[in-house]
Amino acid sequence: MRPERRIGAGGRAGRLSLLAVLFLAGATFASASRETPPAAGAPQACLHCHPQVSLEGTVHAGFTCESCHAGLVRREGTPAHQARKDLPPPTCTASCHQQPAASRPGGSPAAYPDSVHGRAYLERHVPEVARCWDCHGRHVIKAAADPDSLVSRHNIPMTCSRCHEDMSVVIKYNIHAESPYREYSRSVHGSVLAAEDGGGFAAVCTDCHGVHDIQGVGAPRLPAREPATCGKCHALALEEYARSIHGREALKGNPDVPLCVDCHGEHTVAPPAAPGSPTAKARVPDTCSACHARPEIMRKYGVPEDRIATFIDSFHGIAIGMGGTAEANCVDCHGVHDIRPAADPGSRVYPANLQKTCGQAACHPRMTARIAGTMIHRDYGRRGSGAPYYVRKALLWLVFIATALSVLYFLPALLRRARGSKTP
Repeated sequence: MRPERRIGAGGRAGRLSLLAVLFLAGATFASASRETPPAAGAPQACLHCHPQVSLEGTVHAGFTCESCHAGLVRREGTPAHQARKDLPPPTCTASCHQQPAASRPGGSPAAYPDSVHGRAYLERHVPEVARCWDCHGRHVIKAAADPDSLVSRHNIPMTCSRCHEDMSVVIKYNIHAESPYREYSRSVHGSVLAAEDGGGFAAVCTDCHGVHDIQGVGAPRLPAREPATCGKCHALALEEYARSIHGREALKGNPDVPLCVDCHGEHTVAPPAAPGSPTAKARVPDTCSACHARPEIMRKYGVPEDRIATFIDSFHGIAIGMGGTAEANCVDCHGVHDIRPAADPGSRVYPANLQKTCGQAACHPRMTARIAGTMIHRDYGRRGSGAPYYVRKALLWLVFIATALSVLYFLPALLRRARGSKTP
């Protein structure tokens, strides 16, 4: 029994020794933990001075402050780091957001340095230019799909307006669009976006201008002016346009041809039924005249220079000028997006197609081929216009002769009255 008790006593002694070692190790670890400062950038350390900052509920929840403020240098005193003016700004692509631009064209932050904003900020150090946190927020950054995010589709126009509606910024940097948000809010796109049900899809700033790769006016490639940009939503219109005389030349890079924004406007796009729309019935001739009333362009491509003037003087043009809404204008005869030269067999004004074009149900359904072949763009002041030229001349001569005979008839009486003669 004694040997067993010796073994039991030795086991108890060993256990006590082990407990003592563990206690001392724990005490040492606890002491070291109390003396070691919190991990660098731990939010609880920063919240002593910045209690209003919170990352909870954001896409950066769980991040430390120094995850973004990597240049922060801790020190004794107040503040516990360098002054704000000496703090280097966050670099969002330093350790995060490094997706290659080629994998997500335009949408990758890697495209920002080559954008109009990125060049101004990184190369010229412009203070008012948009940076990551100006668009996405500073600390309360939420996913784009979150309705409360600054970059959610519904909020993007308002986010962009914070700079682009600031007239001090617009004037200082000569931004060509002075009130893009106010114009957009009244457009067909803005109206759909602002609808209470929110069920409609409408283009917003980033759909036309790009996301991180936004370019400025004068850039060789400006997505906001490219038909392909509008074609992302208006595929059928783009398909028709690409086959038209305008579209074929635009795809070649011809700067003289009209693009979507030249006819429909930029931020003020409105449906044709809106009275102020460039494509409203009464305004279509004015819209087309932006090119077709310019002699230098018309001569360059062999197009008659008088197409707008002769239309205004035609029966259709006179009726529209007087407020008519049923008369044909340029697009009723030539097409909308599918305009082709008159010599093209696919053109609506090709001689063999005129009867069908003029014979539309809303125009002249009983139009004969002979009448349909009558010239619309006819300058009555030119001999080549045929009979109307001579009729016009005859009428002018009749007016001249009638005026001369009237003067000759009344002249003797006027002379007698001037001399005071009483002879009847």
